Amino acid sequence: MFFYEENSTLNSTEYKRYHESFMQNNHGSTLLHTFLCISFTVQCALIVSLMKVKNYIYEYVIIILPLICAHTILSNYIYELNLFTFLLLTYKFKNKINLNTISNKLKQKNILNNNIITSITYVRGLTYLITVFCILAVDFKFFPRHLAKTERYGYSLMDTGVGLFVLISGLVHKDLHSHNFVAILRSNIKFVSILCILGVFRFVSIKKLDYQEHISEYGVHWNFFFTLAICKLTSTILLHFTSRSLFLSMFMLMLHEVLLYNGLQNWVFSDNPRVSLLSANREGISSSLGYVALYLYGAHTKTILSNQSLRKLDVLSYLSLNSLLLWVYLKSFEQIIPPSRTLANLTYCLYLEAIFITVLLLLFFLDITIYDKNEKNILFVPYILQNINKNGLLYFLVSNILTGVINMSIRPLFVSSTYTLLILNTYMIVTIVITVFLNNVGIKL
Repeated sequence: MFFYEENSTLNSTEYKRYHESFMQNNHGSTLLHTFLCISFTVQCALIVSLMKVKNYIYEYVIIILPLICAHTILSNYIYELNLFTFLLLTYKFKNKINLNTISNKLKQKNILNNNIITSITYVRGLTYLITVFCILAVDFKFFPRHLAKTERYGYSLMDTGVGLFVLISGLVHKDLHSHNFVAILRSNIKFVSILCILGVFRFVSIKKLDYQEHISEYGVHWNFFFTLAICKLTSTILLHFTSRSLFLSMFMLMLHEVLLYNGLQNWVFSDNPRVSLLSANREGISSSLGYVALYLYGAHTKTILSNQSLRKLDVLSYLSLNSLLLWVYLKSFEQIIPPSRTLANLTYCLYLEAIFITVLLLLFFLDITIYDKNEKNILFVPYILQNINKNGLLYFLVSNILTGVINMSIRPLFVSSTYTLLILNTYMIVTIVITVFLNNVGIKL
């Protein structure tokens, strides 16, 4: 029985209640700590890119193994880990830049290589990767509670993952105003339908398997797949009538905040009985406007990154100014309106957008400044992130299924630290191998 750190005589129902109670009353961490949890993995991935060793095993050791350790056994050293990776990254970067080349490149038009925006590939792959790790890791005792989803207010790593997931979905939104209207409309409808099916399947499977759930996250029947479907459907309709995605995002955010201030927030956090479909799912339904605002902001960001009429310097300047303003707005509002993932309120959205734009700014800067002696762009996107980016939704679905299987097979809260690391590494390897295989045989959602 050395698999478990402690023996438990709890039956399945008692363990379910214990698991649910263990996840409650979490107030998260600090803004800086949460940001550093993300920046560490971003820096690890960039180290792989700058070292240009194109190998899956090498990438796993440099990116994913540190990701697992930094959020379990080494979680108390996240500041030191960030400092170490920053110094290493700086050393690698200074050997690959040429100031004259950078100056010339910044003056050029924002022309894409093979119509691929490297920054988008990078940030999507990283968001999926971190999210997939967290959805299983959170069930283990050695994943710090302050990194798990907050109950009402606060900053946490998993709260960040949820919002970034919505932002990257908007980042790859297919515009109905492009040339092939019918094909894009069909694609958007297909995507929304898949999300709704997955949402229903998740709800039914949780009920049938008596799997632990936390109603305060989204409600009784609602789940994140439904939120994504609402974001996709609503944004598709709105952007059909106007392409002013930034205006729409700001309007939705202000409207949502007005509704929260005028009673919606009190209703969501009340102890009112869940007697109707609306009241039973008040968390998920009420937060949808905030998440739609995030989705639209992601769609707006793509229009900037893909605008070939701008100079690269213009895009970089725009991202820099946005990043600065978002951090200023966030610090100005956070004392008045505490961030809340459950509400998807103004401060929560500003917090997500600030992190999102800051990471994109770093990636875009490196993408346009790192060239070899023949002036060819050399910012390589790690193979693991490339494959995840190609089939993100399927990767996420596979991870959800494996998470369910693992939780039904063992009791993660009683697993020792050694076996926690073993299980998490096996899980990450299996999800990546399956995704690479599905890509190679042409299966995609």
